[in-house]
Amino acid sequence: MDTTEELNGTYFYHGHENVLAQELFWLIFLEEFSKHEDLAIETAATILSGWPLIPKKKGLGKSSWGTSVASKMSRRIFKDMHFIEPVETPVGIWKTRWTIRVGTAVGRYVPYVGYVQAMIVFSIVAKETRNKYNLIARPDDRIPWTYF
Repeated sequence: MDTTEELNGTYFYHGHENVLAQELFWLIFLEEFSKHEDLAIETAATILSGWPLIPKKKGLGKSSWGTSVASKMSRRIFKDMHFIEPVETPVGIWKTRWTIRVGTAVGRYVPYVGYVQAMIVFSIVAKETRNKYNLIARPDDRIPWTYF
C-alpha cells in the first residue's frame, strides 16, 4: 500500500487507515505546520517578549502597570541613539505615544513584528495544505479555494 491511497471511500495516509476527508485535511495541516515549527516558535517568542510582564513603579501621567523584556533590552542596547524628530509608537492596542528614543520605539514594535510573522506563517501553511489536500483528495472531496 502506498502512503496515500483510497480505501473503501476513505483514505490511507502515512500509516493512518480509514481516514475521512476532514481527517485527511487536518492530518495534512498538522504535517505542513510542523514543517514551519521553527518560525512558529520564533513568532511566539517575539510576541511574548513584548508583553508587559515585568512590574514597574507607577509613574506620573499615563503610565502603564508593567514593562516588557523587549522594552528593557532594546532600551539597553540602543541607549544613546535618538531620532531627529519624534516618531509615533503603539502602546497597547488602541493607544499611541511619541518618542525620540530608538530603543523605546524598537521595544514597542517587537510584538507587532511577531503578529505579522504569525499571519505569514498561517498563510504559508494554509497554502501548502490546500495544494497538498487538493492533490490527494477525490474530486468531490476537494475544497474550492477563492482568491482575494
